[in-house]
Amino acid sequence: MEIAILPKLTWRHPATLALALAGGWVFHMLHLPLAWMLGAMCATMFAALLELPVVTRTRPMRPPFAAILGVTLGATFQPSVFAQGQSLAVLLVAITASTVLCGLAGYQYLRRVAGFDRITAYFAAMPAGLQEMALQGGQAGGDERRIALIHACRVSLLVIFVPLLYGLIYHVDSQKTPLMTRTAGDIAGADWLWLTALAVVGWGVARRLEMPNAPMIGPLLLSASVHLLGWTEASPPHMLIVVAQVVIGSALGSNFVDTKWSLLWQTLRHGLVLVPILCGVCLSAAAVAGPLVGQSFGVVFLTLAPGGTTEMSLIALALHADVALVVSSQLVSILLVNFGATSLFRLRR
Repeated sequence: MEIAILPKLTWRHPATLALALAGGWVFHMLHLPLAWMLGAMCATMFAALLELPVVTRTRPMRPPFAAILGVTLGATFQPSVFAQGQSLAVLLVAITASTVLCGLAGYQYLRRVAGFDRITAYFAAMPAGLQEMALQGGQAGGDERRIALIHACRVSLLVIFVPLLYGLIYHVDSQKTPLMTRTAGDIAGADWLWLTALAVVGWGVARRLEMPNAPMIGPLLLSASVHLLGWTEASPPHMLIVVAQVVIGSALGSNFVDTKWSLLWQTLRHGLVLVPILCGVCLSAAAVAGPLVGQSFGVVFLTLAPGGTTEMSLIALALHADVALVVSSQLVSILLVNFGATSLFRLRR
């Protein structure tokens, strides 16, 4: 089964990862939440904006490490999650409402205030993955560069501020998460086979079905199914999760490589307004849904936050939140956008 074509690597790829690793280590020593991903992202982002020649885009290296994170997040699903059926039903309404309202609010701002053309504004406003929206928007005739930058700014700002704010409010130590304490020596040979199979088969099937963000969502769904059935309790070791976070962070930060300062400033300026608008919508929905779901306001906000499935799920993992609930909700949101929003766009065309 064909999984992916290996990207053409140059000396800049390991150099970028080394810089990202250094940034993650600094944040780790400062005991900041989600240190390895946040530090890697900040280090590569600033290096990209300073136009340092050692930095290049590492997004082509992301898929295998996204698969590792997918298996990790799937391992958080336990049979007790079935007891949350009522919570998920209530959240489904909140997710649908917040996703639609975020899309509408984002479109109105980007179209009427930022002056984007209709196609660019539509795909840039959707609270979904950068790669999927940029690709679909470009194919529809929009400005792929602007769409990608708006999404990169949205995700980057949320990844920076959400963990920091949660760390200050809830005083949690992301380095003491149970899944971040398992070493390679704790995993038996049979469990290694399970983990490898979950990553490879899940990714391959999701890719064949053309799922959005297939490298992560496929392994996540398969891992969740296997863990819910009780076939294995295995999860990847701590060091693999750290490496995956560093690569994911470097991919986020290196999105800003070769970006002109004028375009960057214009995008960031609108992003700084757009993100609070989207967060305001999600905060309002969380305030209404929280008491009905029986979860804390902070957890419900993570289920609705427009920061990307991978990123918000990692934040939930780092902050000891209900990862299964956050992952399930974020998956519903991304499927709503990728299938519902794109289908609606084709109908309107």
